[in-house]
Amino acid sequence: FFFFFFFFKQKTAYEISACLVGSEMCIRDRYQRRVHGIMERTKQKYMMKTLSGHFDMERDIIADFNPNEEIFIRDLKGLRRKILAMRADGKEMLNVLTDFDCTLTKKTHNNEKADHSFNAMEKEEIMGKEFVDACVEARAKYLPIEIDVNITKEEKDKHMADWCGNTQNLLKELKPTKNEIRRAVSISRLYLRNGCFELLKLLSACDLKLHVVSAGIKAVVAETFHILQMQRGLQLDGTLVYCMTPEVFDPEQGNALVDFGEPTVLSTNKHLCIDHEKFPDIREGSNAVLMGDLIEDLLIVKNLKLKQVIGIGFLNAPAEHDSEVLQRFMENYDIVIVHDGNLTHAVQLVKSIIGAELDADYVERNRTAQK
Repeated sequence: FFFFFFFFKQKTAYEISACLVGSEMCIRDRYQRRVHGIMERTKQKYMMKTLSGHFDMERDIIADFNPNEEIFIRDLKGLRRKILAMRADGKEMLNVLTDFDCTLTKKTHNNEKADHSFNAMEKEEIMGKEFVDACVEARAKYLPIEIDVNITKEEKDKHMADWCGNTQNLLKELKPTKNEIRRAVSISRLYLRNGCFELLKLLSACDLKLHVVSAGIKAVVAETFHILQMQRGLQLDGTLVYCMTPEVFDPEQGNALVDFGEPTVLSTNKHLCIDHEKFPDIREGSNAVLMGDLIEDLLIVKNLKLKQVIGIGFLNAPAEHDSEVLQRFMENYDIVIVHDGNLTHAVQLVKSIIGAELDADYVERNRTAQK
């Protein structure tokens, strides 16, 4: 049996290693991952029909492996106890819940800012300059508030509601069609983290669901996963569950986005859209792996009666740039991944919980790093 747990290796900064029963592995990689088979980095065209015809998407929706990531663990022994307890309960009692923007997606790509589900729509050729300028101005005002760990939840709630309401009003005024949203995503800089494909493939093979709990634009999120399925030949029927603000498209207006439903999901109130009644597949007394990039993302499970929760937080800036934020993340998440890292370790964590064998190349890399 393989168990996944961690220990500290003290140097000038935290360096975390992972340990397997019978074999060791370092959880910090310093070289490019070698990929093969279906994950070979061959560019595949993503064909999509629009009102004006066809267009190609040449870029890979999955970002390259990031060798500069670092992993921090809050309580090593406590984490191992959680993993063992969750493993004993079986995979039928496991849920995986995640935020989307800057959690499943990259914050940067090739040293440039990547897009998220909102600014993926900020394309002048599709939405116009006035829309783009208004979105940029709003983000400059509200984003610092969203990521500030010292602002009270009540104050942050108000600002996030204003931001979301303003953006929704702009979208309702312009009424982008589904084809225009698809086109915007295809030319955006929106990238899924390395390891996202493996995570979805694993969950699909095990009949487990990925609950995406996000304040983003649902149509953009769904289109991103559609591109992934097309590029990788992956079938995700029944695997993805969206817990997001409902969107209303009018077929009589060319499938235009005309309205938003309730509840309005914000980055600070995601628990309002997910409970056992709405999602009976999340059983009371079951366990969860929860991923997010804000401390508020931990509220996703507030209305769920769960037995064990392992939180993985993505702090996308280098840890040394903001030790206070890292400390706050360490106080709340079990595992913190910095430097805009990969989903690779989340995949191995899920494998450990469900009793699957860890990837041989992953174990070998880390054995080599320990020598």
